[in-house]
Amino acid sequence: MICVILVAGHGTLLEKQIKDDLSGKYIGLQGVPKALLPGVGGKSILDFWWEAIKMRQLFTDVFLVTNADKYKYYERWATAHDFPVENIVNDGTTTFETRLLENKKHRIKNSRIIQSAQGLGAVADFELVVRTKNIQDDVVVVAGDMLFQDGNFDMAQVIKYFKLKKGELAIYYEMHGMEQTETRGIVEVCPLTNRIERFLEKPKPDQTTSRLASVVFYCFQKETLSTLEIYLKKRADIDQRGFGNYLEWLVNQTPVYGMKLPTGFQLIGQVGLSEYEKWVAYFSSISQKGCPLEPYVARAYARIGLMGNPSDGFNGKTISMSIANFWAEVTIQESQQLVLVPHPLNDPTEFGSLGDLHGISRKEGYLGGLRLLQATCKKFYQYCYEKGIALAKKNFSLKYDTNIPRQVVIIACVKH
Repeated sequence: MICVILVAGHGTLLEKQIKDDLSGKYIGLQGVPKALLPGVGGKSILDFWWEAIKMRQLFTDVFLVTNADKYKYYERWATAHDFPVENIVNDGTTTFETRLLENKKHRIKNSRIIQSAQGLGAVADFELVVRTKNIQDDVVVVAGDMLFQDGNFDMAQVIKYFKLKKGELAIYYEMHGMEQTETRGIVEVCPLTNRIERFLEKPKPDQTTSRLASVVFYCFQKETLSTLEIYLKKRADIDQRGFGNYLEWLVNQTPVYGMKLPTGFQLIGQVGLSEYEKWVAYFSSISQKGCPLEPYVARAYARIGLMGNPSDGFNGKTISMSIANFWAEVTIQESQQLVLVPHPLNDPTEFGSLGDLHGISRKEGYLGGLRLLQATCKKFYQYCYEKGIALAKKNFSLKYDTNIPRQVVIIACVKH
């Protein structure tokens, strides 16, 4: 599988405001491309993506596409971060104005769009990499200048779900209260299949009730890459060559599925300095809130079935009641490793002697509640995997307690 990182946009507004800033705070960032600006904790935005991408050797190759104006910055970054310099693709544009000029030329010479798709929008930049590097494999595409909460998703989960669904995959997240639908691509997702039913590029509030925002983070099957040329020939205007417009078109051509990630994203494309500062501060505050939380305890009470049996006319339905003075509870707390804590009474691991072990085992059996915790975790992971629910890259400790006797079995028989 191949990964393509898009960093070819020209951040004219943000770059100009950094240059004009008189506070001296950003003097060292003048001319620095957007993806190399500091994100959460002062680490560059691209560094976060590179760490997520290079983990566990998920990709056979990673390519980065940039513009001519910022090429040297990324060349130096690549040298310092063990990224192959030969995998940096230059789209040939030097300013946003040259993008518009190139676009105007290609609108006149529409038949030559694909022969020279330099700098004509994100989709054309992606097609440039696919064509010049002769990519014939499934591809993950991400925007390298997109802020996200560090370490809060696992790229391996994304790829695993993509291969399970055997269709295109678009990543989305649930929008925060401060975000407006007019600033995002919004998806409407089937709750049963996770297939994207509609993709709306920056819709007005009255056009959809969905708060699920799509970001430039997609997985494409190798067979779908041929649609890039088809789409670009149909859409000559540069404002139609963003991935939002492409996905809006693609969902009507082939199945595109959605996967929700447990983090927010913010593309800093054409934002100004104040908005950039606001989003960095916002994601930094989320990161700080991500410190270990207090333990969470859930309790359930014993239930006794009074009537009903799956094999009779009740069709599996039962009449039952809870008994409040018999309970079982589980406590979960964030931890470095995933730990299932044995119950000191029900899951004994230390004994006074072999005779002690024999006596306890003969009287109480061998199985405590630990196996139930393990089985629950297994089923939960399987459910999330099949439903496309990405889990945060955090571990936890899980322990249980109960006052229900271990070997109590109540059998009731109702004779007619």
